[in-house]
Amino acid sequence: MAERKHWAAVLAPGYGGTSEQPIVQAMAARLAQSGIVARPISYSRARPGGDLGPELEDVRRARDEALRAGAQRVALVGRSFGGRVCTRVAAQEPPRALVVLGHPISPRNRPRPDDEAALANVRCPTLIVQGEHDALGPLDVLQRIAAINPCIEIAVLRGVGHQFGARQAEGIERAATWLLEVLQR
Repeated sequence: MAERKHWAAVLAPGYGGTSEQPIVQAMAARLAQSGIVARPISYSRARPGGDLGPELEDVRRARDEALRAGAQRVALVGRSFGGRVCTRVAAQEPPRALVVLGHPISPRNRPRPDDEAALANVRCPTLIVQGEHDALGPLDVLQRIAAINPCIEIAVLRGVGHQFGARQAEGIERAATWLLEVLQR
């Protein structure tokens, strides 16, 4: 098994966020406690447009930098919009694991069929930490996709929506614990 010092996680922030986004920093700190090298990124554009191309390349670049730095196991972790981006990369180029913290997969009246298809096609262990009342990522949509893709697990944070609020620490802990277990396999 690869030593933990050779494990890395690329952390992609939510829409308009940077590597300094509080939930990204909290996740990075928790992963570091477990010996996983956290690589939070900022996107090359401040406000992404409809084409995710530049953001996909930002995640790929960070992943490739982790590999060049000696990481033997690399995970992708995305918060909200960052989860959309990481899922798209993972569907094409599977990482060791994928974690999405609040997947905005299908806001009511704004379906995202490309995001649904990408998630349905991931072939790596995947954990989605989702608020029970997340209007941007309804649980029924995620559960429908998870029912046809055995790679996907969903951890539900009770009583919260897209912003995890008082359950953020719980969500980070669940994600970090799961990721550590998966990287040890």
